[in-house]
Amino acid sequence: MKNHIGKLLPRYTFVLNPYAEYRFTRCPGCKQKMRQRKLPLFIHVDPMNSVALNYTCRYCPDCDLLLAHQDQIESHLARVFAQYDPSLIGNDYMVLGTMERQAWRESMKEPKAISEMLEHVHGFKELQTVRVQPGGWYPASMDPSELPVQEPGPLNTPWNARRFRPTAKRFGPPTPPQRPKLKRKRRRRRRS
Repeated sequence: MKNHIGKLLPRYTFVLNPYAEYRFTRCPGCKQKMRQRKLPLFIHVDPMNSVALNYTCRYCPDCDLLLAHQDQIESHLARVFAQYDPSLIGNDYMVLGTMERQAWRESMKEPKAISEMLEHVHGFKELQTVRVQPGGWYPASMDPSELPVQEPGPLNTPWNARRFRPTAKRFGPPTPPQRPKLKRKRRRRRRS
């Protein structure tokens, strides 16, 4: 049996989508329409911090595949750590598995140690990566392994901006920018 994180049996094949401009509505493996599943993801943040984040993932029941979008997870992590410890924003992190819902609810009421949380974590069966091949016309004689692969660009999330400072919430609609008022010259009427 392979080594895995957590005391419970491993579940799901997990994919973290590094592309902000691509969303997956169909499974990368079987091309079936994906569903949604809301699960508490157990995430380790360096140096020794953990958080259980209740996140809606894309889910393929045929492949037992769970897909999460990296930019959304980083935004949620930045919001959580902005309240508790802003110095951790931007550190390396890793999604280790899913947590049982009842244990997640209890940890929300009363924080637990990492060792206690790991007793309720299902590790992943397998971690996969996803790479996007841009569409277009390619020669029929071209081998599929030679098709170009688009590398993911840098994500523009608060997690990546190390100087993230939470702003005060404003209520109501945003105010439009004010233009400076110009003084008009008075025209003198010509007397005839």
